[in-house]
Amino acid sequence: MKKFFAFLMVPFVMLAVSCSTDDGNDDSGNGEAPRLTLTSEGVMRFPAEGGSGEINYTLENVGTNVELSVASGAEWITNISSGNVVTFDVLANETDDDRSAIIILSYKSASVQVIVEQQGQPDVEFVAGKLNGKFYGKENNNVAYQYGIVLSKYGTTGSIDHYADDTYYHLNIYSSVPSAADPFLAWGEYIYDATNSCQPGTFSDDRSEYVSVDADGNATYLKITAGKIVVVEGGIDALLTLEDGSVHHVIYIGSLHLGYLSDISRGPYSTLEGDYDFDITNGYMMLLYDGDDYGVGRGSWEVRFMESSAMTGDFFRFPVLVESVEYDETLLYRTFTADESSTYAASTFIPGYKDNGDNFGAWYILLNEGYFTYTAAPIVGGSITLELSGEDEVTVTVDTVDDLGHKVKGRCHCSIVEAYDRTNM
Repeated sequence: MKKFFAFLMVPFVMLAVSCSTDDGNDDSGNGEAPRLTLTSEGVMRFPAEGGSGEINYTLENVGTNVELSVASGAEWITNISSGNVVTFDVLANETDDDRSAIIILSYKSASVQVIVEQQGQPDVEFVAGKLNGKFYGKENNNVAYQYGIVLSKYGTTGSIDHYADDTYYHLNIYSSVPSAADPFLAWGEYIYDATNSCQPGTFSDDRSEYVSVDADGNATYLKITAGKIVVVEGGIDALLTLEDGSVHHVIYIGSLHLGYLSDISRGPYSTLEGDYDFDITNGYMMLLYDGDDYGVGRGSWEVRFMESSAMTGDFFRFPVLVESVEYDETLLYRTFTADESSTYAASTFIPGYKDNGDNFGAWYILLNEGYFTYTAAPIVGGSITLELSGEDEVTVTVDTVDDLGHKVKGRCHCSIVEAYDRTNM
């Protein structure tokens, strides 16, 4: 993304709004020139999705018949209107580039301008699954309360613990609000501070960084050089610029409780000793609907299929996402690929992993009368395809790999298919 703003060199379109009386007089009569003054910000910034703006001003040394002109040459600034305030809308920016324009307010010889800046689409959209961190109080400064937080997919047992195949955003935040004793991250807006002043409402250059760790545990570190973090009840929304110029939009939805996980490991967890092929001809399937379980505006389903309803033999579980949050079983009949970058996009499944010993995401497990056996493998790559075969039968084609690189492939024809809405349970 280009990180500069170019003023649009196009003709200004004039919008005249008149606030008039009947006397026809538009001069103050005192010999002083009109004076137009901004009482709101001279630079207004908007995210890529756009929004609405309001410009406040005062106008002095005028008569009772005032005609204030408002001009903008940007097609993406719309619905301009004037009265005691000037209001306008900013359309969504569908490009990667930031953009900028000027709105000019004028009355006779007096004029003021407002710069409107809008972010382009971010280079990276990241949905964090875990918030960890620590409340430091004022132990490191006498200005504000300090919070060190870590946003990642899987979580961490400490502020510098990095695990394979994960992404981390370390943010050093300063607030005027102390943490609750439990502790919890304080609500508020925090702007990047390159000077590390520790002022309330900032997050510092010091110890704010991005860490990307590949499957082999090799880490890449990049400093955060600009941005804004918004913390509200139930979540965090951050727009961060890295030293390579890329812009990352980071979203976390969940509890603001801080702390670190007591124990976490990254595997590999597969106990398979080689590739595994299967062919199930009379299987049993369950389709479980969980609504917007990940908080990303997409429908979450868990697709389970197994060798028999007696819960013995091969068992597969794939949490998948579709574009609609409405209960609609027909949306499942398609191909789903592994969501290896945590995009939570439609037509993806969540790769398998463990957290505190529990299985999450996609797994193959050998069952014995309903109990898990030692034979198990998290599915971390590849695809599955669900197809209707007959009026109420489903065939699943699996072409996947586990976390040791073993291929797990085969077909399961499910003659019994049951669907449940778990949001109503």
